[in-house]
Amino acid sequence: MSKPADSAEFEIVVHGRERILEVRYPSRPTAESYARYETAVRAAIEAWRGEWDCLVDQSALSLMPPELPPVIAVLNAWARGKGMRRTARVVKDSAVAELQVNRILRESGTAQVGSLYKTRAQAWAALTAPKS
Repeated sequence: MSKPADSAEFEIVVHGRERILEVRYPSRPTAESYARYETAVRAAIEAWRGEWDCLVDQSALSLMPPELPPVIAVLNAWARGKGMRRTARVVKDSAVAELQVNRILRESGTAQVGSLYKTRAQAWAALTAPKS
């Protein structure tokens, strides 16, 4: 399951008990690797019924290729319509990375359900905390 740090491939982990879909971005995504990822993640989402949360770890990514944010925004909007309640995104401590993620959330209409974190542990804790 583990990929080399410089891989172009995305990783998808389904945490069924917690109803969390986890995605780990590669350090160097390509349009081709994104297309493979999108096909696989849409299939994983379609397999679920009801609400679920999403943890996206982009910490390996220094800078997102400019062609990806618009297609990621479309995927996020689609996922929201398929039961995504919340999305927790892990980004590097970088103003550019945070701006890119905020733009994706805004353009997909998921800003109100999206949060940014510096570590996976923080994002996981936010998604698994008892609902109040």
